[in-house]
Amino acid sequence: MARPATKEQGRPRRPSLRGEARRFSKLPREELDRIDYKNVALLQRFITERGKIRSRRVTGLSRRDQVRMARAVKRSRELGLLPYSDSSRAMERGGGRGRGRERERE
Repeated sequence: MARPATKEQGRPRRPSLRGEARRFSKLPREELDRIDYKNVALLQRFITERGKIRSRRVTGLSRRDQVRMARAVKRSRELGLLPYSDSSRAMERGGGRGRGRERERE
């Protein structure tokens, strides 16, 4: 026997924009048009201190602008304009799994 079709079944619908505020980018349109791998000052705003690319949820960019920004960050890293990670933090860390503490006891 076939079940009667109801609105609740099937694929969930996307929420409409009628009841929700439309999201907009936190950057002015002029700056978004200038997303370029050579604009290091702008790209550093989208990178954490450890060198990770910030998510769309944090940056507030649209999907298209986030993709453009991530691509520009990756290009500038490859050319050496931006670092892949913060090298000073790597030097501060000791060894892994606490082996240094075990050696001090002996």
